Amino acid sequence: MWMNKKQNLKASYYNSFFALIVIPILLIILLSILIIRTMMVDSAVSNIRRAQDNIASALGGEVKDVSLRLSHFVYVNDNEVVKNAAKTNTKDLAEKYHYTRILTESFHYAMVPVQDILSAVFYMKDGDHTYIKDDITLGEDQLKSSSWYQAALAEPNTVKTGFYDSSVTNSRKNAYTLTIAAGLSPGIDVDRDGVIEMATLFTSSQTGRLIKDYNKERLLGTTMIADQSGNVIFDPEGTMSLLPRNISLEQTEFRYQANGRRYMGVVTREQVTGLRIISVVAYETLTRSFNRTAAVIVVVTLILFALFYRFSSYFLKSIIDPIHHTVEGMKRVEEGDLLVHVEPKGQSELRLMIHSFNRMTRRLKQLIQENEVQQQKKHEAEIRALQSQINPHFLVNSLNSIRFIAQMSKYESIARMAEALIKILSCSFRSSGGFYSLKEELEILDGYIYLMKIRYSDGFEIKYDIEEACLSCLVPRLILQPVVENSIVHGFSGLMDEMGTIWLTARKEGAFLSVEIRDNGKGMSEEDIRRIMSGEEKEEGQKDYVSIGITNVKTRLSLNYGKNCGFEMESGEGRYTRTSIRIPVRKEPGDL
Repeated sequence: MWMNKKQNLKASYYNSFFALIVIPILLIILLSILIIRTMMVDSAVSNIRRAQDNIASALGGEVKDVSLRLSHFVYVNDNEVVKNAAKTNTKDLAEKYHYTRILTESFHYAMVPVQDILSAVFYMKDGDHTYIKDDITLGEDQLKSSSWYQAALAEPNTVKTGFYDSSVTNSRKNAYTLTIAAGLSPGIDVDRDGVIEMATLFTSSQTGRLIKDYNKERLLGTTMIADQSGNVIFDPEGTMSLLPRNISLEQTEFRYQANGRRYMGVVTREQVTGLRIISVVAYETLTRSFNRTAAVIVVVTLILFALFYRFSSYFLKSIIDPIHHTVEGMKRVEEGDLLVHVEPKGQSELRLMIHSFNRMTRRLKQLIQENEVQQQKKHEAEIRALQSQINPHFLVNSLNSIRFIAQMSKYESIARMAEALIKILSCSFRSSGGFYSLKEELEILDGYIYLMKIRYSDGFEIKYDIEEACLSCLVPRLILQPVVENSIVHGFSGLMDEMGTIWLTARKEGAFLSVEIRDNGKGMSEEDIRRIMSGEEKEEGQKDYVSIGITNVKTRLSLNYGKNCGFEMESGEGRYTRTSIRIPVRKEPGDL
């Protein structure tokens, strides 16, 4: 796991929760919200397109219908309507009225009476005109300059259509609606008299009402109709004013900003006329339902997180907090603080565990105290036992008397032997914590060597190789004599003509003093080394005082230095014995 190992349990819990629960849930919710938002916007756009398709279908159907009606009206009964219309172009009012009534009857006969037909007009080439239904409110110049009118003149016998965003007649009920104008210019084959310039039909489009109904639905936006050039045909809500000038109506969707708001535009092309049906809706309208849904999701998520936080607080307080306090207590015990006491909290199992921990620390403290007392007593007893292994103190006084008598009697060799022995015995009676410098230890060793040479008739010699820096190092008293004694007693016994030699070297190796005693004696077996190191009896009921001395040295080194010292023996039978001592360098009695 990516968490730091030094973090406590509570931090690890929260980090794990945020890393494995909160962050994935938030990412999933964020992704879900984006997907829902996209789906809702796409759904809204799909609804707009369906509405536009309905509008386009209705508009195309009406354009086809008005074109068919006008064609049928013009060409019915072998162009009879056109002929009667041409006869209305006369100055005789009675004749004009007569043919106008005939023309009106033909109109009602040819056209099924419907409410959407606003007017039918025949425009004459001489500037006159004949109305069949309501009068047109458009000026004649405005009408004849219209693109659809000019297109019909350019293509005789072909119906052309145009559009107006309001009624072009005096009919009030059809005011403010979309009007479809259809025009047909009769050719000479239809109007043989060459009198009629244009036959027109004006109808009220239901598409306008349909657009107004759709505009009431906010999610469908506001809709308008424009031609291919972007000129407004029908715009009941003033939607064109919201569009930027650089918007291309060839694209099916576009987005832009206006007045600090974001808008989306959807464009559908009507196949019959090529008109563009444009719907514009504000993004905030499209996303209003989404925003409510997202708000509900966020609120539910926050409530779930709040509930989990309450659960976490209870969980941490009743379970993790007691464990955390117990772990802190264990750390303090590890650091040596046995006075720690953890307050029992949480579930019954945790309280039982904490009670057991507190009892354990109290018992551990008691055992350590008891062990310290026992170790102290044992240490003192061992020191006293080690000291008692040296001959009793009264020998020193006796030897002093012997030395005095020998000096008075001029027996210098006896006096010197007594003096050497006094040094050795006096050293053994010092306090248990006594240390010598290596130099002093070597002086005592010289006294012992002197005695041994007299005893063994100079049958051996000793050679020293001591670094100058080692002479001031402190060592426990009498650690060299037992080792040298082992070489003399065990190593040189039984040698015939060969001179025994002992090599004693001392070196400083970093923070340690290394001393080595080596002889060229007969050596020892592994069993002899083990016995000497352990201080076992050589034979049942017989003590080997040399092995006792070696054990004495080994034990005192351990008591003074613990694991920081080394004492090793190595031997080759018939060749040598080597003893190595390695202890920390001490210059003052308090140094370690």
